[in-house]
Amino acid sequence: MNKLSIVIPYYKISHFEALLTALASQTHQNFNVYIGDDCSLESPVELIGNYKDKLNIEYKKFEQNMGGMSLTKQWDRCVELIEDEEWVWVLPDDDVPSENCVEEFYKAQAEVKKHDIKVFRFPIKIIDENGELISDTQYDDPIIENNYEFYSRIIRGTASSSLGDNIFNRKSLVQTGGFVSFPKAWGSDHATVLNASVGGTLCCLNKASLSFRMSGENISSDKSDGLIKLQARIQFAQWLKSNEQIFPQKPDNDFYRYFYWKGEYYVLHEWDFSIPLLKALYELRKICFDSSNVLPLMKVVLQKMGLLKT
Repeated sequence: MNKLSIVIPYYKISHFEALLTALASQTHQNFNVYIGDDCSLESPVELIGNYKDKLNIEYKKFEQNMGGMSLTKQWDRCVELIEDEEWVWVLPDDDVPSENCVEEFYKAQAEVKKHDIKVFRFPIKIIDENGELISDTQYDDPIIENNYEFYSRIIRGTASSSLGDNIFNRKSLVQTGGFVSFPKAWGSDHATVLNASVGGTLCCLNKASLSFRMSGENISSDKSDGLIKLQARIQFAQWLKSNEQIFPQKPDNDFYRYFYWKGEYYVLHEWDFSIPLLKALYELRKICFDSSNVLPLMKVVLQKMGLLKT
């Protein structure tokens, strides 16, 4: 029996063939592929047909677009397509796994019970729309860590994570409620990893990797929707405060401060700036610092004006 299901929430065809090619090139072929078409105007049926002899594919076109309303609900209904596999790997339609990802996953199965592994992870490389490497930062990822250790590294910038670099224990994912919903699913991948790994560990498969595509078409590439993303981060902060029991230890003040500073970094360096964005940043700071002091926000304004170095 295949232990692994690979679930693709499909919408864009631009880079879809690169993903299917990468799956067909896996050195270990013990997996099933489930494609959930979010009522896309770009039909993948002909392309999928080219891989029917190379991959075990189940394709479902949904009658209603869900991603426009809730990406996480689209991910959840795609997960519902799978049959009896124990593990689920949700892959965006434009990411590219290295050819040994599945092989490394199966090599690590002997460690699952020993360490109570709930989530497998892959290191990330970042590629552009043409598949050219943008970043290959080598983080010192521990092989085994708990969710608090993992996310402490994320917010401190010593680790990276996206949706597609995680293989979830299906039972853990479903029993903890599926994907955590935030606007535009911004932060939903991280929150879901934290939730699904409760009481167990995460295992990083350092010999494989996932290439995350900054295509200019996906949400991560968009710099104009910073306000929505920051509002999602506010919800994420509130979610963390309300769910501290998911961690093996209570998050300290530095945990929330680093969470805030990561949001501030996006405001300063990534997103189009606006007064509403600044107001939202203030709301985030109040949650993370438990303070209504507005003066630190002046530093952000001065930095954006070029009057103060970052």
